[in-house]
Amino acid sequence: MAMHTDLPIHKVAFDLLSLATDVTRNIPRDFKAGLGAKVRDECIEVMVLIARANAAREKQQHLSVLVERVQVIEFLLRLFKEKRFISVKQHAAAIQLTASIGKQANAWKRYTATAPAT
Repeated sequence: MAMHTDLPIHKVAFDLLSLATDVTRNIPRDFKAGLGAKVRDECIEVMVLIARANAAREKQQHLSVLVERVQVIEFLLRLFKEKRFISVKQHAAAIQLTASIGKQANAWKRYTATAPAT
């Protein structure tokens, strides 16, 4: 089993956390503490869930929650874009990362559902 930090999904999740940290820096103060922190916290939770899934025998539950957390991040980033807190370019970059995480997590779920138990 590979270290979770070596997994491609972890690397993309870290890129998303880095991007989220950068884009939330420039949102209005009224929203920074609540919504900005929520986005960063969700990104950190995604990284924790990747580590948990990698270490667990039963990965399905962790991966399902991970996909839900990514959706929450997407909802918040869409709100930021609609309110013009972030640019369309920043939003597109973030969505590209969330889509990659979602695809990798769903592929991992499918693999673990069909892989023989060890």
